Order: sequence, then structure tokens, then C-alpha cells
Amino acid sequence: MLEGLPHAPQAPAEWSVYIARCADDSLYTGTAKDVAKRLDQHNSGHGAAYTRSHGPVRLVYQEDGLTRSQALVREARIKSQSRQTKELLIDGKLILPAKKRTISKSMIPLLFFLFSLAAPARAVPTFVKEDGVRIASVTLTGSSSVNMAGARFYYVRGSTAVYSALTADGGMSFTEDAGVRLSTYTTPRLDVSSITAVSVMQLTNNTYRMLYSAVGSTGTVFRIYSASSTDGLTWYNDTGTRVDNNGGVGYIGSPSLIKRSNGDWRLYYVANADGGTAQSSRRVFSALSTNQGRDFAAGTQLANLNGQVGDTAAMARTDNTVRLYYTAPLANSTTYSTILSALTTSSDNNGTIFSQESGTRLSTDAATGLLSAPFLVRSTETWRWKLYYNWTPFPLSATPPSVYCATVFAPDPTSLTPNNVLRTAGTQTFKVAGEAFSGGGSGSAPTFTLDQTGGSLTGTSIVRTDDQNISVDFTLASNQGLGYWNLTAVNDNGQTTVLNNAVYIDFAPGTVKLTDNLIRPRLGARTRIDVMTNNSGGMTLKLYTITGRPVATIYDTSNAAQGTTTVYWDGKTAQGGTVASGVYILRTRGQKVDATDKIVVIK
Repeated sequence: MLEGLPHAPQAPAEWSVYIARCADDSLYTGTAKDVAKRLDQHNSGHGAAYTRSHGPVRLVYQEDGLTRSQALVREARIKSQSRQTKELLIDGKLILPAKKRTISKSMIPLLFFLFSLAAPARAVPTFVKEDGVRIASVTLTGSSSVNMAGARFYYVRGSTAVYSALTADGGMSFTEDAGVRLSTYTTPRLDVSSITAVSVMQLTNNTYRMLYSAVGSTGTVFRIYSASSTDGLTWYNDTGTRVDNNGGVGYIGSPSLIKRSNGDWRLYYVANADGGTAQSSRRVFSALSTNQGRDFAAGTQLANLNGQVGDTAAMARTDNTVRLYYTAPLANSTTYSTILSALTTSSDNNGTIFSQESGTRLSTDAATGLLSAPFLVRSTETWRWKLYYNWTPFPLSATPPSVYCATVFAPDPTSLTPNNVLRTAGTQTFKVAGEAFSGGGSGSAPTFTLDQTGGSLTGTSIVRTDDQNISVDFTLASNQGLGYWNLTAVNDNGQTTVLNNAVYIDFAPGTVKLTDNLIRPRLGARTRIDVMTNNSGGMTLKLYTITGRPVATIYDTSNAAQGTTTVYWDGKTAQGGTVASGVYILRTRGQKVDATDKIVVIK
């Protein structure tokens, strides 16, 4: 039952809400007792002002059995939705509940899923799992390089020592460096019994700093320490503690460093929100350093990321936004079997305000093992991202974790600007925003096409600014197909992504021009009316008295040609008689034409 409505007397449920698709593919939402009759009114020019200039219309969606007040509320609810949501509603892929409705608990998961289909969530680059183990029997924890070529990876083997390995082939294979990089015995020695994870960043003087999470000798103290190195191989502990949680009592781990555009370092890490050690309360925190990781301000929990987190890793995108990856369990499970992501807003200069992105970046069967230690690094081409992660099969005590990899191959266009253009625009330059656009090195920029049923436009003059921004020209014709067009992006490796409804191609409004609008019918004078439209379709020209009484229909057609239509009025009524002297109102309706003009008749 809808809440907030009186129980008696009950208004008759004889109203309907409908959606009609107009001739230019726009959508009109309305209410009526008799929908078929209302559609006839729209198509005869006696319906809403909008449909008179956008018709003819056809019914695509209808809801029945509503009272008048319910229908009006429902109409407003649907009108407030995006075009994408309305199309899902029309296609039967979305149930749009009333704004106030009692929902049973069993319906909540279904409605959440349905809303996720309609929500205007941006796309996320797709990671494709690569075959084979990258490094066996280790816990991957970091890298010292921005790009893959010659990158040194650091990892923990066992729990007391950090090792490293180099890759020179884009991360397909690794050669282990001899010796130990860091251990619980590294000088000056600290109160550390085991090392859980590390993150390494290069300083401006080309030396290195490592932040590592560790457990104290008592097994109940958790802190993040730091170490320094001139070559990335030999490390020495820095004095003091970089970060702890609740005085070292609460769990803290999984450090991940990024460098901001202003040179500051931001650290992301996992800690207990309640200062304890239970996995259920572990969340992502962040702290800022203005002296390249030597000291950090007090850490704070990230907003909008409220679910349980296992490990985390951050990457700084070209536009200085931050994407955070983190392992999380599925619902009703304690196994970390998914890697999710969240992205900062473009206006967030601090890297602390995140919105969770839809879907999963990587997932596995919770019954077979767990995912841990995600780590991101750019590929040798600089535009692709590679996601390294640990996979540990059950039982955990039987097989140690190994490092695997997944890579982004396909482009990820997220918007096209402008997203609404006139087909008379000629050659138009568009801005494509997104990420993972090929090129910038030895490769070439993506190619682009705009596609619609029965038509295709090929992009020219493609200019790649960086892996997130490209400009491309499309040349439109005066008879270009109207409505939404999809953008297809193809990277230089042949991988393709389609951005649906990327741009709406429209036609310009028309005009009405009157010549000789003061006439003497008895002398044979007449008014010339030129109606120019940029699309073929319905057109009506009707005369009324100044009080609104119909006088004559000068022109009425359902398919006026694109261009200029010229008609004349000689001062006659619909019955052929000459009108009296006075002022008359001309109402012109057509394809984006809705005009009112005056004609003066003198006998």
C-alpha cells in the first residue's frame, strides 16, 4: 500500500501514466484516463505543446490502475529520471518503485541490483587475467618504479624478510635479486617480529624510502615503520614510527604510497576503525606527508568506504585523481574473494573523498581460496595498468601464496563532449574523456567511429593529449540521422569498447516569416507565410480570432519536407467567406516550431 494516502473514501483508480516516443526520438511522459484517445490528440495537434512540435508520437510504455493523484505523482517521478533510466523502464529492465513505498526485506537485494543497472555509474577499465604465475611462493607488496621496464618488485617471503626481483619484459617474468633487502634484524634494529607488507617510493634526490607494516615482538603491537636506501638494494631503518593505530594496539597494515602532483606523499593503509584487531572492523585510512614520507599527519578513515577491507593499493591517474583498489569479502562470507575499486572526485585535491565504482575488478570463488595484496603499476607503454595480486588456495597452511597478474587492454571512454550537437554543425571537434587510451610512445592513438542503425561516421584529426584525453573530429551532414549515436573506440592492439548513447544529434529550431501581414482581401492582397524547418514532419498553421475562436486551418500535414514551406492566407474563413476587419492570430506548429504571429485585416 502506498503510504501517506487516505484510506477512505478511495478515489477511482482509472488513470494511467504513459511514455510516448516522439518523431525526433525524444520521450514524453504524461497521464490520461484514456491513453489511446490522448495519443490521438497528440498526433492531431491538440495535445501538449511539446508533442505538437515533436510529433507524431507512439506509445512505448504504460502503467494503469492509478488514482489521479497517484498518476500525477508517478508522472513526476518518471520525468525526474535520466534518459537511460527511462529506456530501461521501457525495455522492462527496471522496476521503478514509488518514492514512498513499504518494501519487504526480501526485495531489497533485487531492488539494489535493479537500481545498479539504471544508476549513472561510470565505466571502469576491464582487467583481463593473464596466464601463468609471475613469482611463486611469495607475498607481493610493492614496486619502486612508475613503469614496468626495469621495475624492481619487493615482496615478503615467510614473515621476517623482504626480497626483491627485477623485470625487463613488461612484468611477464622476474629475476630475483641476490640477498635480503630488509628483515627483522635490519639496523638500527626495531621492535619487529614479523613484516606484513611494504610500499616503496623514490625521493626527489633519486634515493628510496620504504614504508612497511610490522608486528611487534609481543604479537599485539602493530605499526608502520620506514627505511631508506640509496640504490633500492641495501636498506637501513629510519628512527621512530611513521603511523600506528590506537597507540599500536589496533591492527594496521597494507601500506600503499602515491605521490601527489604538488610533491606531497599520501599513504593509504588498512586499520581497525574501532582500534581493535577484528577483521570485521578493518577499513581504509589515509595520512599525508609533506616531507617525502619521513613524517605523517594523523591518519583518518576514508568516507564512503564502509565495508570490511583486507588489503588496499592506490594508483595516481594522469588527471591527479586517485583510484583505490581493495580486497573485500562477498556478502555472507569472510573470505576475501573480490577486488573492488573506488575513485576520487576531480574536485578532491586531497585524495580522501572516494565513490565506490560499480562491479568488481577481479573475483574468484570464495570456496577455493583468497585474493590478497593487490598492487598496481603502469605497463611499458605507460597507458595500460597491470594489477598484480596474490592468490592463496585453501587450505591456507598447505600452499603459500603466489603472484598473478591481470592487465587492461581495452580503452575506457567515459564521455564525449559536446554530447548534443546539431546535424548542421559540419565538422565538429569532440573531446573524448576516459582512460587506457593507447599511444604516447611507439604505439598509435585509438580510432573512433560514431554508429547508429543505418549509419556510421569515422573520426578524423585524432589528437591524443594523454592516456585520459583525446580530441577527434566528426563531419556531420545536413540529413544526418537524428537521435543517440554510440561511440566505438579501438586501441592500437585491436581491443574495442563502445560508449552507448555518447552523443545526441539533433536538428535546429525552425523559423516563421510573414510578408504583408496587413492585408485588404477585397483588393486581392494576401499574407505570405514562410515556415523553415530543419527536419521533415508534421506541420499545422491555424488562424484564430483575438478571443481564440477558430477561423481557418491554412495548412495541415503529417510530413512537411525539410526546408522552407510557403503558404498564403487571403483573409478567408474555413467556409470561404471573407473575415471581418480586425486582428487575427496565426498559430504555427512544426518540427521545433511553435510560433504565434498577428495578421491585421482591413476591408
